[in-house]
Amino acid sequence: MSYLLETVSLSKHYKKQWVLKDVNMHVAKGDIYGFVGENGSGKTTVIRLVTGLIAANEGHVSLFGVRDDDPKILESRKKVGAIVESPSIYLNMSAADNLRMQCTILGIKQNVEEKVKNVLSEVGLLEQYESKKNVANFSLGMRQRLGIGMALLGEPEFIILDEPMNGLDPAGIVEIRELILRLNGEKQITFLISSHILSELALVATKYGIISKGKIVKEITTDELRRECRPSVIINAKDKEALRALVGEVVPLEDCFMTAHGVRVYGEVNLNELFSRIINAGILMESVYCNKPSIEDYYLSLIGGGNHA
Repeated sequence: MSYLLETVSLSKHYKKQWVLKDVNMHVAKGDIYGFVGENGSGKTTVIRLVTGLIAANEGHVSLFGVRDDDPKILESRKKVGAIVESPSIYLNMSAADNLRMQCTILGIKQNVEEKVKNVLSEVGLLEQYESKKNVANFSLGMRQRLGIGMALLGEPEFIILDEPMNGLDPAGIVEIRELILRLNGEKQITFLISSHILSELALVATKYGIISKGKIVKEITTDELRRECRPSVIINAKDKEALRALVGEVVPLEDCFMTAHGVRVYGEVNLNELFSRIINAGILMESVYCNKPSIEDYYLSLIGGGNHA
């Protein structure tokens, strides 16, 4: 499978201290890729490497099938819009003037006013087209939307957002989330969104890359994550082989898994019937408990900060 973004053994160190080691990421066209990790895990460093702001010590990045050691990478990067850490906006200028300035930086000379107006409309700031209100007086959510608008000026196929919801109030988070979903659905723009809040990304992401201490610990799709976080019942018994055989008669094989001391059963099960059959078979149950992990539980289990039984 070809990927819009792929990193291969991407590694970076500062003064012999590795901050990234062997990072392998795979972002397909159309993905909303949630890049999740605790503060200091290496998310922004990866984004800086992908956007060409810094160079790797080992490994490479491919964008639209072009490696970063190929001169054609410059053309590939023109298809990418990015906000790294915070939007690069002039606080003493209006929203429209910021966009006009960005057009100048990007070398856009034709239909500038039309582009400015269209972008402001796209990000829900059309009322700012003729306004002289300085961006310094905008809410944080409005600034973030303007930043995304500046990234849209180059008509990118891929947008990278570094912690776009950080510090926003609930209304601002909803606005950014809806904007991302609309741009992805209507314009087929692929997104990579970094965050340390998995539950928030869960409302938009189609795939996740989970990074901890400079290493990717898991790439997982939304469907796979949902399966990992399904409620389950864990039954422990001395004779776990007999228990597994009996449970397999009641529960589909794909929903029944062996554990160290018994079985784990997923899905909707008539527990009264199941327990009656176990007791009638003379199998002594040592313990039974229900497990309903949250997305955060799963994330913490991967990075070593919690248990995912």
